[in-house]
Amino acid sequence: MLTEKPYMGWKFTGWRGACKGKRARCVIDASHARRDIFGDHSVHVRATFIPVAPGLTRSNPIPLGTSATIADGLVVRVNSANANVQLGTPPPAGAEYFDANLTVTNPSARAKPTWWYGFTVEGDATKIPYGSDTGNECSDPGPQPPLDTSGPFRPGESRTGYVCWTITTSDANSLELFWGLGTQDVIRTTWFALH
Repeated sequence: MLTEKPYMGWKFTGWRGACKGKRARCVIDASHARRDIFGDHSVHVRATFIPVAPGLTRSNPIPLGTSATIADGLVVRVNSANANVQLGTPPPAGAEYFDANLTVTNPSARAKPTWWYGFTVEGDATKIPYGSDTGNECSDPGPQPPLDTSGPFRPGESRTGYVCWTITTSDANSLELFWGLGTQDVIRTTWFALH
């Protein structure tokens, strides 16, 4: 069995030859392998990879402090990120508060609609997306000032504030942020580093 493992900054797009398709794993059926003139089996397998720009995968996020355009044309920058944030109400056992200070700007000449999706974070330990439409899942009040995620965004408007999540402590060191669409099957559109 072969498994694709692209290097950071590259994305697997498919198998060719004895393995075909886009599945991450490929099992070779030796009974269908070709025989050469000596009677030995030979199998030809190639995988195709493409370079991935920063932000398109969790393993290659937008660096902390760098601005990037997200799906709807807004520009986002993660200014800072903090683990184990202390708030008035302690988090549940085995959990902690994690916040990020963000700046969101609308550089276009048109107003952007009310936000119905938000910023979500995900770590290696649990692989559970943390977040919701509100994007502020800490005790009330959370870190101040909160990022205003109501809309619409006026042309040229810029907003800066905190977004906070309650996460499992084991995820804190590997947490990355993504801008996602939808609520059930989230589409991860742009990744931002939190470390």
